[in-house]
Amino acid sequence: MERGKELSFKLACDQARECLMAHASSFSKANKLTESSSEYVDPCEVVRLGREEAFADDTFWTPVRQAAFWRQVDSDDSAAAFLLVVGAEVALEVRDAAAARSRSRRAMTLLQNDLFIQSLYHQAHRETAASPDTENVFENLFCRAPFQNIETNPNGDVFFCCPAWLPKPIGNLHRSSAGEIWNSQTAQDIRASIHDGSYRHCSRIHCPKLSGGGSGLEQKDQIRHDEMAAHSADRATQLPTMPANIILSHDRSCNIACPSCRRDLIIARKEEQAALNAMADDVIFPLLSHARKLRVTASGDPFGSAHFQYVLRNLERSENPELRLDLQTNGLLLTPKIWETLKLEGKVDQLLVSSDAAEAETYAELRRGGVFSTLLKNLEFMARLRAENRIKRLRLDFVVQARNFREMPDFIRLAERFGCDGVKFQMIRSWGTYSVEEFRKHNIGDPSHPDYSDFLKVLREPALSSLTVELWGMSRAQKDAIAQTTF
Repeated sequence: MERGKELSFKLACDQARECLMAHASSFSKANKLTESSSEYVDPCEVVRLGREEAFADDTFWTPVRQAAFWRQVDSDDSAAAFLLVVGAEVALEVRDAAAARSRSRRAMTLLQNDLFIQSLYHQAHRETAASPDTENVFENLFCRAPFQNIETNPNGDVFFCCPAWLPKPIGNLHRSSAGEIWNSQTAQDIRASIHDGSYRHCSRIHCPKLSGGGSGLEQKDQIRHDEMAAHSADRATQLPTMPANIILSHDRSCNIACPSCRRDLIIARKEEQAALNAMADDVIFPLLSHARKLRVTASGDPFGSAHFQYVLRNLERSENPELRLDLQTNGLLLTPKIWETLKLEGKVDQLLVSSDAAEAETYAELRRGGVFSTLLKNLEFMARLRAENRIKRLRLDFVVQARNFREMPDFIRLAERFGCDGVKFQMIRSWGTYSVEEFRKHNIGDPSHPDYSDFLKVLREPALSSLTVELWGMSRAQKDAIAQTTF
């Protein structure tokens, strides 16, 4: 190609990218809104409009030139998620499954909770012939989450469960009252999707119940909870009482900075803490009025957050003496003194301790700022609480990644040493702390990872087949491990 033509093509590619990216913000809205919202946009329509505008000059944008454009996108490690989404759509149209898989996988790394991207990923892998949003394979199954659960997020958004599983927020702590959040139009839309069996607002990749083919969901004619059975029978979308189960994750404050979660230490400033405490008085404590279970926290640490300490110390403001606690913590600050200061005795059911390592060196790398010996000392205190039946359950948690997967069997033995009731292994997810290439190096659950075969060997270890061991987000690897077993 002559120099002038090269420059002309480069300019055309730059203009096409700019044109496509002009639609990226509209696309991002679709993942947070349901169809009844006045601001809702159909992601398919956004992609179509972007393509029409970017490649409007069909005399210039021949199939050969468009293919060259997408090869440039493929070679660009910093390509934006929306470019990859459009590229995956193009690849599916021309039946280039390999390109569709690659582009949709890269897009998911950047936008892990986007349902449209996940539908592209499904199609690229031929797991389903249609978009997951239109399937009704779960129409006779019932999920309780939208009828009894909420989870808060750092920006104040409120979800029915983990945003990776159901990424549509039903309201915001800073803009709405407890009642407005619980029975918002989005909340009602999501409940309707459970009744009609479409589960169109849920992730069939990340949700362990849906990705497992519906395991853990109840048959609608066999629901063993009277209130839930009534909601299902009535196809109720507006509910009279507040949620039964609440997870608070709206403060990311933590005493350590795990690389898989954040780049730097995050501690809310005093003015932020004051604003969060005032919001708790107005919104959180009313939300807790009928709750049976409160979990703190999936975003940081309950003891590394001054705000969450405020909530725990003032639970009587919810006027709910039946409320029980599950505390999700790194364990480094959970001492007898803070247990007494926060008046936790008799209130805690579960302690869920995130550790990610069985060896001090690995712990220092993956739990940046933490000291393994401090964790072990505090685990002795937690083990006494469990042995004396002052709590009902003690569990150790572990984010599985390339750096630590070989320690999984030893981690189980560590849990046994402290009398833990169980172990939960969760595959690493992209939280925006890594580039696409960096995440690929850490994601041991990716079959293309150079150590994937070693990971499968670990999964076949007898210790991991214990009933007390939970494996989350690694169903593909589990199937591969079984398939490669030799007799």
